[in-house]
Amino acid sequence: MRAHIPIHKLNERSSRGLEMLYFEKADKQHITRMEAHRDDHYIFIFQEKGETEVMLDFKTISIGGCALLYIIPGQVHHVLNTEASSGWFIAVETLLVAEEYRQILEQVILNPEPLLLEAAENKRFKQCLELTHERLLNMDGPLGKQVVHSLLSSFIGMLTESYLLNSPKGELLNSRPSQLTRQFRSLLLQNFKTLKGPAEYAAKLNISLTYLNEVVKSNTGFPVSYWIHHEIILEAKRLLYYTDLSLKEIAFELGFTDHTYFSRLFTKVAGVSAGKFRKGYR
Repeated sequence: MRAHIPIHKLNERSSRGLEMLYFEKADKQHITRMEAHRDDHYIFIFQEKGETEVMLDFKTISIGGCALLYIIPGQVHHVLNTEASSGWFIAVETLLVAEEYRQILEQVILNPEPLLLEAAENKRFKQCLELTHERLLNMDGPLGKQVVHSLLSSFIGMLTESYLLNSPKGELLNSRPSQLTRQFRSLLLQNFKTLKGPAEYAAKLNISLTYLNEVVKSNTGFPVSYWIHHEIILEAKRLLYYTDLSLKEIAFELGFTDHTYFSRLFTKVAGVSAGKFRKGYR
């Protein structure tokens, strides 16, 4: 018996922070029988036609016809069945998802269901993904990577907007555990540079650390400490990618006085050293 649920890491499959695969007329015999797992990145599925069943955090989700579905980092999932399905599978490193989109996808849309698309919407999403994939295969230009990231952001933005427009207002008023999880995630996004300990977040929310850990883990699959490290390392990746700051400067920027400790933390959480990450992405 497994001691833990496997976590799939995108950097083990791609150095670009992005993976796009087109599947055509897939059925149960053609898909890889993958065990239940978590990802450290976002998954976006754009099914153009067919039928697919996915188990997502112990809930069976049926995707019929032309539809969108997204899976956030940490959710346990695997494909149960698929029949004559065609479309796109997109895996995206979290740092490539704009913060305003993340807040909506992770904090507002609490229980994402497949989003059925009308013909016009289908056409827009298809054109955007086809163009993104075309540019992904030809990134040799002086601005190749930036163009791909911009096109990818357009797709994620349109998807986020579609979900937001179709989300019932009652989604915002959920159970107490879901509200606390949302409050914690919001607090974390604002304070991860200064508050590093799980107990500090529990105190801010006026609840015990034990209860906060229980609530967050039951809603996301990971404890409070995981999400604190996740946000810190995500911001470090942004600074490594978008700036020329040294690792020591980045450590201080993120509230660490000991840059050697921060370097070890980055390697442990990201699975690769900061230097290798910067070199690989650039």
